[in-house]
Amino acid sequence: MERIQKINPEDFLRGEPVPSEGIRRATAIMKSGPLFRYSHSKPQDSEVSLLERDFARLMGTNFALAVNSCSSAIVLALRTVGAGIGTKVLVPSFTFTAVPSAIVNIGAIPLVVECNSDYRVDIDDLEKKITPDTKVFLLSHMRGNTSDMDAIMDICAKHGIAIVEDAAHGLGCKWNRKLVGSFGKAACFSFQSNKIINAGEGGMLTTDDPKIMAQAVILSGAYERLHEKHFWSRELEGFFVQYRKLLPLYNMRMTEYAAALIRPQLPLIEKRARIFRENYAYLTSKLAVSQTIQLPFQDKRELRAPDSIQFRLKGFARDQMRRFMEIVRANGLPLSAFGADKDNARVPWNWQYIGNAPDVPMTKANLANVCDMRLPSTLTKRHLDFVAETILDAINKVR
Repeated sequence: MERIQKINPEDFLRGEPVPSEGIRRATAIMKSGPLFRYSHSKPQDSEVSLLERDFARLMGTNFALAVNSCSSAIVLALRTVGAGIGTKVLVPSFTFTAVPSAIVNIGAIPLVVECNSDYRVDIDDLEKKITPDTKVFLLSHMRGNTSDMDAIMDICAKHGIAIVEDAAHGLGCKWNRKLVGSFGKAACFSFQSNKIINAGEGGMLTTDDPKIMAQAVILSGAYERLHEKHFWSRELEGFFVQYRKLLPLYNMRMTEYAAALIRPQLPLIEKRARIFRENYAYLTSKLAVSQTIQLPFQDKRELRAPDSIQFRLKGFARDQMRRFMEIVRANGLPLSAFGADKDNARVPWNWQYIGNAPDVPMTKANLANVCDMRLPSTLTKRHLDFVAETILDAINKVR
């Protein structure tokens, strides 16, 4: 097999391919005109409604609500579990900036919890950060890394804390054979281009709680009696009557076009997750020859769908990290570094909008020399060989 001589960075940046059925259906919708989910008189005629039905079945939840982004789903979830102005919401220190942004955008206060050396929630710090008025934990499964759900569920149950799962990276993952996104009071998923399902943008909120779902439907933009066009309208009618004139609208609805792209990808989740695992195992076996590279611990209770890779360069100082990054990027690898990239949106010291910088010395130490890169399912072994060779060569040049 001939070695790749030069990499195309776009090979690592493009989203998962949309099946021909999704393209055909989206094209038909554009030609016929009803891009608005409520243009249909019956829910079974709406592509968005059908997606909600199928996604709820996939996750084994009672209800699902499709919206325009995972951020929107998080905002709705937080509001419907009781978070609002002044509410203290726990959130992991290792997550994308959109997650704490959702907390701030509803007037709540983020309480940032440290991450451990394997990029998961530090359980001791979680319990330490809980106060009598802490009622919500916005748990982010960042980069598909599932924290110790056994311990988290026990702690939150003991303190009466509602869990909202940010499962943007968690679709296709399991903990003790239970689907990630099925642990909390509500869960939020992403269909943005960098996720296992690609619609450019889009999100989903799931829950078993009819009160949460009824509020979320209204808040998302079901004005007047448009809630009747949801599959679960009869089951939720009492709650709709209770809330429909009391709640404001955000208008976070998903379009018919986006739903048409998403639905045919649902059956592909397992296949893509398997490819992610195979590619991750292949690449990490190549990188493991270096004593400088430290890969995260893999908990046997966890089944991942690793569409990205994170690794630590042991002993590398900031100037070494910057030199390493210059070399790999010059070879076309879109690698990022949490500690060395001054504008990285995944570290809490860059979330200035939350107010005072959070005191997270453990997180700073643990992410200081950690690298990060997407591994879409379309990569071949030739791509992965190039990645490994480029990283190992750069380490040797810097060390």
